[in-house]
Amino acid sequence: MFFTLGSVDPAKAQRNGSFYKEKVFQKKVLKGVEPVEGDSTFIGTLHPMLKAAGGDWSISRLTGTFGHAFSFSMKIGDGAVWQQANIDWWLLWEMIANIGYEFQEFQVVLKGKQSAPTPKELQYIKDQTWEKVKASIDRGIPAIAWQPMTVVQRDSGVNAYGWASLVGYDETEKTYTVRHQHHKTEYTVPYDQFGYTDSVGWYCVMVLGKKKPYDRMALEVKSLEYAVAFANGTRFDLENAPYKVDAVGFAAYQLWKQALESGDVDIGFTEHSAWILWEMRENAAAYLREIAGHFPKVSSQALSDAAEFYDEEIKAIVKLVNICRENKSFTKSTRQEAVKAVKAALDAEKKAISKIEAALATLPKN
Repeated sequence: MFFTLGSVDPAKAQRNGSFYKEKVFQKKVLKGVEPVEGDSTFIGTLHPMLKAAGGDWSISRLTGTFGHAFSFSMKIGDGAVWQQANIDWWLLWEMIANIGYEFQEFQVVLKGKQSAPTPKELQYIKDQTWEKVKASIDRGIPAIAWQPMTVVQRDSGVNAYGWASLVGYDETEKTYTVRHQHHKTEYTVPYDQFGYTDSVGWYCVMVLGKKKPYDRMALEVKSLEYAVAFANGTRFDLENAPYKVDAVGFAAYQLWKQALESGDVDIGFTEHSAWILWEMRENAAAYLREIAGHFPKVSSQALSDAAEFYDEEIKAIVKLVNICRENKSFTKSTRQEAVKAVKAALDAEKKAISKIEAALATLPKN
């Protein structure tokens, strides 16, 4: 859709043998490009971006590759745990360069360790972003932005936390059209007025570039190695993590179980944690089944077996969800049932990881 300002008389526009060209302002919004439901806003926006570019990536494969499918964290005494935080805005940078596409990133941290850009430098970055995002949308591919909302929008109820899709632009208003998986209403934001709604003033926009060669097998092996690291609590240093948690992997299940036994967590906290874990382990099982055929026979069978154990874990998690949904608070007996469900989930998790380790052990060493 094109909009023009004013009208031009062609006869009067002729000047010295050249024709005066009127200024044309464009407005474009991509249809059918929607963030995908799920706990990770990064995966929810990356998937439609890759799909628009013709990429063959399932949700389960993305969550397996970046680690969401295999992660689980726990902290006690500070409300619900943001399970995806340390992947969605920290660990993702380790993997995004390896998925077969170039990405152009426009980033500024206003309250970081390094000195902030001057207002002129910041405006230049946002102007450059504007041009690149428009060009991407013109190609039919959305961009990804971190919390593209103004402070006023945030305070008025726009719930666009995490990542969102930039699916349109209006050159007259100088705005992006935004879609977010949790804020259901499409809205617009001035292109240079966001990046101020988190504690460090992070402005980040990613634009998809060209396809590039990548080693899919090497990427899948690395993802499986990271799955084991998540389980053992060695994927990242808890002390250095930007989002602080008390435990990761097996230790997180154990801490959850202990907190249930001692009464340190309520039924609402438990239900929320179980719902998110259910989603993650469904993706883990699906991811392993999707990639198993790329591995040698023995490794492939081990990965299929691991998927079966994740199915067992999901059954335990579903039981836990139902306990929470059917009760307003824990009684002594329902708390004991919840403890048993978490223990069963942990036992199945350990078996699944053992099979992933077995699959990796049978691969030829480089």
